[in-house]
Amino acid sequence: MSSTFFNKITPGGKLFFSLILICMLLSCNNQKKTQTNENRIIVTDMLGRKVAVPKQIKRIVAHRSGALRLISYLQATDMLIGIEANEKRRTVPYMLAHPELKELPLIGSGNLSDPELLAIINPDAIICTYLTQPEADELQNKSGIPVLCINYGDFNDQKEDFYKSLQFLGKMLSKTERADFLIHYIEENLKGIKNICNKNPKSYNVYVGGIAFRGAHGITSTEPRYAPFQYTNTINLAKLLMEKNHTNFSKLSTITIDKEQLIDWNPDKIFIDVAGYNLSKNDLQKDSVLGEMLSAVQQDEVYFLLPHIWNTINYEHILINTYYIAQVLNPDYPWDFKIEDKADEIYMTFLGKKLYKQILTHYGKGYQKINENE
Repeated sequence: MSSTFFNKITPGGKLFFSLILICMLLSCNNQKKTQTNENRIIVTDMLGRKVAVPKQIKRIVAHRSGALRLISYLQATDMLIGIEANEKRRTVPYMLAHPELKELPLIGSGNLSDPELLAIINPDAIICTYLTQPEADELQNKSGIPVLCINYGDFNDQKEDFYKSLQFLGKMLSKTERADFLIHYIEENLKGIKNICNKNPKSYNVYVGGIAFRGAHGITSTEPRYAPFQYTNTINLAKLLMEKNHTNFSKLSTITIDKEQLIDWNPDKIFIDVAGYNLSKNDLQKDSVLGEMLSAVQQDEVYFLLPHIWNTINYEHILINTYYIAQVLNPDYPWDFKIEDKADEIYMTFLGKKLYKQILTHYGKGYQKINENE
């Protein structure tokens, strides 16, 4: 329509014509909003936040520790369209199982996410762990992308949180059957181990060292609530210390003890997280000051375990470690498998690939006594 024609219209006609244009524009906008709303649903994430997400989520990114691990457990890695920078550098089971993830575009440096990079790749949702509600809201507002928060949980008194996270993600990512299967598998295995170990009348005093916390640590780094000990009829000496001193320790708590305390305990058996072995091996020599004072070192009762915490909890390793500890403490039980085979079964169940040989190659040690073949 030419400006000449518009100028010939009377003032009243111009007003009427303008009102028609405004109504048409509002109608188009409302139609777009209606179409957008029809394609979205409101869900409540695990922080209690109401979030509008597409009815069918197809493109996602994972943010913060453990989020990518849980997505891998649910066999939903094909939905990922971006990755944190640090994930590309990690040698953890889920990245060994899915090396193709290292080729994905970055969503931020280190363990961070960049709202601008997120907006560019435009996922349907950001799956997050370890965010507060204000942090989640801020990320959602800055990126313009729905943020879904989950609770990572543990295998102690937050096991139900872990299961609820799997179920929530299963529903969001159309993986409900997979989530239910994995939960059932974990429960059946933990119950089976516990039943076997509870039949053993002897309960050993045990200690686990070398537990990682924001990096590797030596023999004095331990966890009072080390989950595998709770299923294997053992006495976790670090837990007794905390309870004796009425110390409140967090849900996922790594503490550092004095070497004198370890000597005073003199545990029957010592387990060392292989991620902390290089920082522990001098103390584990039989002729070292500490080694001479520990009967477990002198009697070759020190054993390797796979990394329990690396970029938060490795659930598949907790389950494998629990089996190995059960075998060490119950050598007379007629176990019908080798721990290496059980490890690959669990890797296969959780991540779809047998990974024990790769883990063994990476760390140089696997399930064995510390002094064996050295």
